[in-house]
Amino acid sequence: MANSKFWSASSSGSTIPTISKTTKQSSKTKKKIGIGLLIFFLLVAIVLGLGYYFVGRPALAIYSKANTLKSDISLVGEAFQNRDLVQLNEVLDKTEQDINDLRKDKDEKFSWAKNLKLFKVNEYYSDFDKFSNAGIYAVDAVREMSRVITPFADAAGLKVSPDQELPKAEGLMEAFQGWVSVMPQVANDMDGVIERIGKVGDELNSVNVGKYPEKIGKTEIRSNVEFIKNSLSKADDYAPDIKKALQIVPRLLAVGTPTKRYMIIMQNDKEIRPTGGFMTNYATFKISNGLLDSDFTSKDMYSVDLTLDQIDAYTDFPDPPAPYGSLLKVERWYARDTNYSPDFVTSMDEFLSYYNWAGRISPFEIKPVDGIIAIDTNVISELLEVTGPVTVNGTTYTQDNVVLELEKVASLALAEQANRKRVLGDLMQGMLINVFESDSNLWPKLIDKGVNLAIRKHISIYVFDAEAQALLDSYGVGGRITENVDGDYSMVVSTNLGGDKTNWFTNKQVDHTLEKEGDKWIRTVKIKYQYTEPNGDYSAFVKRFRDWVRVYAPVGSELISVEGSEAEAYNLSDQERNKIWFSGYLELGPGESKEITFKYYVPSEVIGDKTYKLDIQKQSGIDKEKHTVTYGNQTKEIELTKDTFVEIPKQ
Repeated sequence: MANSKFWSASSSGSTIPTISKTTKQSSKTKKKIGIGLLIFFLLVAIVLGLGYYFVGRPALAIYSKANTLKSDISLVGEAFQNRDLVQLNEVLDKTEQDINDLRKDKDEKFSWAKNLKLFKVNEYYSDFDKFSNAGIYAVDAVREMSRVITPFADAAGLKVSPDQELPKAEGLMEAFQGWVSVMPQVANDMDGVIERIGKVGDELNSVNVGKYPEKIGKTEIRSNVEFIKNSLSKADDYAPDIKKALQIVPRLLAVGTPTKRYMIIMQNDKEIRPTGGFMTNYATFKISNGLLDSDFTSKDMYSVDLTLDQIDAYTDFPDPPAPYGSLLKVERWYARDTNYSPDFVTSMDEFLSYYNWAGRISPFEIKPVDGIIAIDTNVISELLEVTGPVTVNGTTYTQDNVVLELEKVASLALAEQANRKRVLGDLMQGMLINVFESDSNLWPKLIDKGVNLAIRKHISIYVFDAEAQALLDSYGVGGRITENVDGDYSMVVSTNLGGDKTNWFTNKQVDHTLEKEGDKWIRTVKIKYQYTEPNGDYSAFVKRFRDWVRVYAPVGSELISVEGSEAEAYNLSDQERNKIWFSGYLELGPGESKEITFKYYVPSEVIGDKTYKLDIQKQSGIDKEKHTVTYGNQTKEIELTKDTFVEIPKQ
């Protein structure tokens, strides 16, 4: 048999298999690989086992407790919504315990991670401490805040424990005086709340949100961490303002200061003007030591102009702004038309120059004031919803009929001014009586309604106390044009120059579009008008609608065109409070629809790198408008009921 490298002859002559050197090496290699794989899988198993023991199992336990904490936070929100301080404090106790349990679990089960720098594990460990510490401080701050606000339980409709209940006031006036009397002490107590909230901010400010991954799988991580941080940090801004308000309010209500006199101006939003409507009527009242004085007077707005007419022959009055002179057919600027600017303070300063001028002529009739509050028909209607009807001269005014009845009064001829004044004044006085004599269960509703109306820009306030006005402006209650904006800006301002109540029947929709052309950004604002046919009850008010409309934009914007304007002479422009405005004019009658389109360049610096931001400011007096914002292939629809900030990611 031929020799083979795999076989050799034995001494007996028989043959046996023999493993060659190569085969032996191959076997040894396979054995090594097998052992290596075994060791590898053993190591993996050990790592996974240890991972589950040291990470997975504790993580699941902590996750479970975190979900419990999430439920606690939801219950805190529920207690706030129910205005139940008893429930709130119970939930706060549980929340504090759950945070401490969560922290204890972390310390016991993840202590090994404290100094582990791999993948920044130690930093995440430290952030856990910061967030849990912030949570404890936040719980403590809310608990202290609930104690501090207890004296205002009646005003806010708060449920408190029996030992915290205060004696019931006989009426809103007595209750109001009680609230005002404790405000200085409560303001001092706010220091404790502010201190605790400051600790929340100290813990969170050191958290670097940027190191967190945007997502793990489908779960948002970074945005959730950022939301928690920002939510807890917001309280740091509000608490000092609350303290400031508690210090300011007694001063405004003449507690420990000379008597204050304030003016309420009734603006007719059915004849829209820049600050909310045509100024039809005003009333003045005095406040002394937190109490409303009986000195309540009401006058037709024309009375200021009639007083000034006494010096008309030998006084040069300012010329009316265009196009007021031509469209309203007036030769001089009247007090009733001075709300030319949508910035409430600017317009009221102009009005006061006329009012104080008339006061020098008739000091017993026209008296200086310390502030102005402007309201519109929405305020009267919604307050009547809460307080109930008011009867004046045999007519009962309700939420449903008050606007129509007021428009009938407002449409009376100037010769019937006394009747106009009496009806509106008596109505406003009757409403005030209803408010101050209302049952205590209505007080929270009245306060909520007032705040809501102010946010929706149906109430504007201007007080001659700089600190107070700055606080009002910061919350948008001062009716001011927003001066500094992060991004783009737009406000559409209508001015009804027909002298009629046609805004009742005219609706408008505003479409905002942003496009890039070369290296320039073009904004298009298209305003669509529709005049709806009214029914028989309103037929007396049907007239031709005439609107001088302005679009406010960031300073540096350049007008390209105005299409649809029917009077070129009124295509004016000007600057105001770091804004430039462009204008146009159109008319329409019942059943008609028309459009006016403004196209202009906006400065590139107002267009963000990653997100397009547009601050849309609502004109005071307008109830609601449909707006759309289009950028690229994205469109957002908005029902504009208040100032709104729109963000659209850039593509």
